[in-house]
Amino acid sequence: MMPSLHVVTSDGALKKALVTRLDRALGMNLSHDGQRHPPEPDDIVVSTTTECPAGRAAELAASGVHVIVLSAIPREDERDRYRQAGAEAYLPMSTDVTQLVDAIRHAHSLV
Repeated sequence: MMPSLHVVTSDGALKKALVTRLDRALGMNLSHDGQRHPPEPDDIVVSTTTECPAGRAAELAASGVHVIVLSAIPREDERDRYRQAGAEAYLPMSTDVTQLVDAIRHAHSLV
């Protein structure tokens, strides 16, 4: 079974922009199901530092979920916290989703 891709943000415009760009860029059969069901092992969660603090990222990673965190203002100390928590990637939030697509493809290859 293919993993689900959860784009988790309460910002409707950000979610729509991410989902639209990811659908266009990925060409994978991943579902962008938001928060309809909790992430399961091997699922991929893309979220923001606001929606997914490092503690939550650690919980998700410990359950086998691949976590990719987007930060509006990336900071090295915050990056270190997320990486130590088990996040697959900590990336700058950007309209250019190239890095995000690469991180999702890497997480998907781990499944």
